[in-house]
Amino acid sequence: MSTLVVADPRGVYLAGLEWVLQKAGHDVVAQCRRPADVLLHVERQRPDIVIVGLDIADPQTSGLSSRLKACSSALGIIFIVQPTGRLDIKEIQTLDVDGLLLDGISHRNLVECVNAVASGKKWIDNKIVQQLLMPGSQPQPMSRLTGRETEIADLVSRGLRNKTIAQRLHVSEGTVKMHLHHVYAKLNLGGRAELAWAAHGKDADHSGTRHTGLL
Repeated sequence: MSTLVVADPRGVYLAGLEWVLQKAGHDVVAQCRRPADVLLHVERQRPDIVIVGLDIADPQTSGLSSRLKACSSALGIIFIVQPTGRLDIKEIQTLDVDGLLLDGISHRNLVECVNAVASGKKWIDNKIVQQLLMPGSQPQPMSRLTGRETEIADLVSRGLRNKTIAQRLHVSEGTVKMHLHHVYAKLNLGGRAELAWAAHGKDADHSGTRHTGLL
């Protein structure tokens, strides 16, 4: 069980978040409607995770994650964003959070995200990953991928490791790596990080930092 502070400007939506999280066994210790107020609750309650629903175009949300981390470096941060347009990798990096969801996320994915962040991993909404696979500046249609490449790209976006993907598809790990190389080349991506999050390098597991579930 994790303790959480939840913030969202919509009262009904806020109540729904609390209900889903408590049903999943988590404890919502405080809630508020303004992102600016969440800092006070985090300082007072010292939760494990904070969930904030926000409009990324709102200037008041700029630097919010940095201010939250200043309260507690161990705090897990999840944003539920209401994008005004297509998200890009730089925009996601600027948010600097542990979990990122699009508004309208299912109950199941919300709980999955919270559980992942609670265990020290990062989690990103698959709809956002799909946007990253086809950047607006240089569209790269998924139709350019073979069926197997599309399948592997989808599994990677869900956070599966190469070894797990190989076991699931009954192929060698080397075959998975080969297909991923083709995916990166066809979609003009720099690697696994750009496919899922572009936040931490592969050495994160060995550096003592928190493990990134999507890399």
